Amino acid sequence: MRGTASSRMNPAERARVLESWPTVPAPGGSGMQETLSALDGLLPRASDHAAAAVHGSGRYWSGPLDVQRLAVSGVGLAATCAQQLAHSLGREDRVITARLPEVIAAFGSVSHLRLDEQPLPGFAPCSGFFPVADGWLRTHANYPHHRERLFRALDITHDDALAPALARLTGEQAESRIVAEGGIAARVATEQEWRADAASEPGPWLELTPADTPVRLFDRAGSGASARPSASGVGPSGAAKGPFAAPRGTTSLAPLAGVRVVSLTRVIAGPTAAKFLAALGADVLRIDPPALPELLGQHLDTDPGVRCVSWDLADPARADDLADALDAADVLLTGYRPGSLAGLGLDAASIRDRFPHLVHVELSAWEPSGPRGGRRGFDSIVQAATGIAHHYGAKDEHGRWRPGALPVQALDHTAGYGMAAAACALIATGTAGHARVSLERTARALLDARTTRTTQDTHLTAATLTVPTEHGMLEYVPSPVRVDGARPPAEPPRCEHDGVRGPPAPARTA
Repeated sequence: MRGTASSRMNPAERARVLESWPTVPAPGGSGMQETLSALDGLLPRASDHAAAAVHGSGRYWSGPLDVQRLAVSGVGLAATCAQQLAHSLGREDRVITARLPEVIAAFGSVSHLRLDEQPLPGFAPCSGFFPVADGWLRTHANYPHHRERLFRALDITHDDALAPALARLTGEQAESRIVAEGGIAARVATEQEWRADAASEPGPWLELTPADTPVRLFDRAGSGASARPSASGVGPSGAAKGPFAAPRGTTSLAPLAGVRVVSLTRVIAGPTAAKFLAALGADVLRIDPPALPELLGQHLDTDPGVRCVSWDLADPARADDLADALDAADVLLTGYRPGSLAGLGLDAASIRDRFPHLVHVELSAWEPSGPRGGRRGFDSIVQAATGIAHHYGAKDEHGRWRPGALPVQALDHTAGYGMAAAACALIATGTAGHARVSLERTARALLDARTTRTTQDTHLTAATLTVPTEHGMLEYVPSPVRVDGARPPAEPPRCEHDGVRGPPAPARTA
């Protein structure tokens, strides 16, 4: 639907847009139904379309859990909701789909990443599984500040001291010490142990809270910025100041052209959502703190097509810049530890009060009501804590059992596509609001979808794109989405805009 005098669609208009969806064949099999149907309450029949959005067959991963079905469900849902948003913007002829081999490649994108034909580092030496007195512990120390906290917690000064220090502690002792210092670790648990302690009522995979406030996108799309005063009183509603003052140079035919997104996310999940939206033409601004630049590999993998700036939001001038960006934006993605943005006035309640027109999609590592609810976390850590690492455990060459991992960071990627799907679905209905997803809740969806052990029967040849960047020639896997059968064009991360330069190139180490 094109913009009208009011940016909220009335029920008759919404019904017409929903009826414009093309007919799809009935999906085969039950699918990852909880994931597929997560947005049916907003967009009726979304699950049917999501189940048919990814084309292809074959089994690309082996293992005790159906990771491929999780991946296909997440991407299918995101593609479906993006197409519905495109239809709501009057681009009914845009057809958004995905192909299975490209979904598989996207979930393992970092393994296909090359800079000047060289792979970039993966997990750091102090990130991994380590024996403890009563089992195993998983640590995460890819980022320098997390490595420093890990060392401080264990009173060690070099990598080689980590394993002996952990071996003297139980899993619970080690995890408690590391977490108390702001580090990241989790004892490797069985699924049964995790379920005994986990939230008894975790809520839905995507927790949605639609608001009574309309989004502004349809006002801009239909008749330009309206004359209403903005939330901050600095000009017309939706009038772009700061980074959005110079629109992204994408064709107006791109499905999500005109959609503005601010991303306060890091690592994989949130940036995956941003990369997906940017691939479809959205104008995405990523903001990182200068003191904690993103790892180079993560940046190059997830930021193609994204504007990247380095702003200290504790600086009042930069806080004003952010307020201008949020006042002009349609979507805010956040992915920091729960509570960590409250001091900057960027918690969910403050965002709702200051910028009621926004769709705010929030990511956390852990289920909010669970025992680890307020902690930091990563995909690999959640795998360890929820029993996934135990499911993938096996004996090593010495006959000793050790835990294992999913073939890809599937919790991160699936949560990221869920974030993108929720953002598109809310905007498509003309409604601002809030959505939440967690890596732990995504792990629960994977564990709940019981299946027999899967066996690989298809080999992947990843289709990559190549583009020059300020760091060298980049070969990367684009977002797994096609518009009218075509992949998005190759784009580098865009780390300079309006005289603002993004984070300097980090050292090429993990």
